Order: sequence, then structure tokens, then C-alpha cells
Amino acid sequence: MGGFDARHVSPLPATRTRGARLIEAFSPKLGRRVTLHDHLAFSQWVRLEADPSVIDLCERPARSAPPQSCLIDFWVQRPGGAQLIVLESRCDIALSVGAEPVEQVALAEIAAAGQWIANWARMLPVVNATRTLRPAALAQAMLKRVSQPRSLASLEREVSSGDPAIVRGTVFDLLRQGLLRAPSLHVQPLSHHTLVEPAPGHVPEPAR
Repeated sequence: MGGFDARHVSPLPATRTRGARLIEAFSPKLGRRVTLHDHLAFSQWVRLEADPSVIDLCERPARSAPPQSCLIDFWVQRPGGAQLIVLESRCDIALSVGAEPVEQVALAEIAAAGQWIANWARMLPVVNATRTLRPAALAQAMLKRVSQPRSLASLEREVSSGDPAIVRGTVFDLLRQGLLRAPSLHVQPLSHHTLVEPAPGHVPEPAR
């Protein structure tokens, strides 16, 4: 598998056992639908979509070399390079996949991120549903207004767009891009009281 580059291939088909789940979702990073065949893969996909450092990704990009022939869960491109991701229990981590480094994600790690995953599983559909409705100026206005921690409710009241969902979609997309942050999403359910704040290193211009 030397020279494999998941950016130039479509996801491999995965044989779905009888009774197994089929989970479909729209990927904001890819601009297309993804098909996942269990909740573990769905949970890891949510984590990748919500990670601003992930530039590109591909589900089921390839199989490892025989004799194991393990289906790789994801290929991921970050600023520092590309890697392949295999979820724990899929197959032995010592598999042959060419030059790309392989990361094995422990099931305990996914379980520990349960609240974060549950929140983003609610937020990504809002990002998708509003993606063609959000004015570019609204994102810039939102960044200017969030110079200190602000609740979602206060932003929805303050920013008049005619539809609170568009405000939420804008905030969620800025979180997804890493321009805003909401640390409480790791430990608390998303609500109107959720606080968002500037991301480290991002200094918003003052609101006018």
C-alpha cells in the first residue's frame, strides 16, 4: 500500500452484516454524505468533524495488507501530515498500511468524550441545515461580539437575523472552525446557557 493517498479515492464499500446499523450523515468538511456502519465509527467521525485541526478526512479509505486485511476506519489530514485511524478492537495495531502512521483510538477515549460527541451530534445538523442561509457578515459580526464569554441565549437575543437557528448555526460553525470555543461542551449538555468565548490566539475586533 505504499503511496496510498486517501484524498484521491472514494470510501471503500463495507459489507454490512444482517441487522447491522446504517448511519448516514452530511460532512461539512467534505461537502458530501458519509456512510458509517456502527456507532463507534459515527462517534469518531463526529470528533473529527468537530476538530478544527482536521483539514480533510475519508472514511474507510483502504484495507491493510494481507493476511489481516483490516478495514481502516479513517484517513485524516492535519497541518502536520496525514495519518490513518483504526478504532480499538477492529484489528491488531501492528498492521501494514504503507508509509502513513497509524493511530489506534481506544474505546475508553471515545467513551470519555461521550458528552462532547452527544453535543456535536446535535450541533452538526444545525451547521448543515443553515450552511446556505448564513450571511458571511453574520460570522464576522459574531466574532466581534464575542470578546468575552457569552451565552447562546444572549447572542440570539442581540443578533437580529430573523431566525435564531441561523444565529446558532453561525456560532456552531465558528466553534467547528476553532474561531470560538465552548469548554463546557466537554462536560455539560448543550443549552441556551452554554457559554462561548474567543479561541486562544484570536483577538476579536470590538463590536460597533
